[in-house]
Amino acid sequence: MPSKHILVVEDEEMTARLIVYRLNALGHKVEHKKDGIEGLKYILSEKPEVLVLDVMLPGMSGFEILEKLQNSGEIEFSDLKVIMLSTKKRTEDISRGFNLGALEYVPKPFKMDEFLLRLNRIINQ
Repeated sequence: MPSKHILVVEDEEMTARLIVYRLNALGHKVEHKKDGIEGLKYILSEKPEVLVLDVMLPGMSGFEILEKLQNSGEIEFSDLKVIMLSTKKRTEDISRGFNLGALEYVPKPFKMDEFLLRLNRIINQ
């Protein structure tokens, strides 16, 4: 798997630590932000290639981040590969994530191996 610049926006500390640890171990450059506002600022300034995005975040939701990115014109949003994480499992929430540009929507709790398989699939698209 080629090394990627990945941003993890996740407010659950243990989930974030585990994801960051595993992605670092695979050789990726990984950054972590705990709230939506900091996450959006990082995306706009640093332009990561892959975004692991929780839906429910302090400051700004994952859905709001994707809406702002689509409307900003500041980055080539179509180049950003997004995988969403959420305890929200309703069809409407999953559809909203995909409609806002997510390539994967992983319900929490999740198995790390399954998450990594899905992430690998979108990286290699």
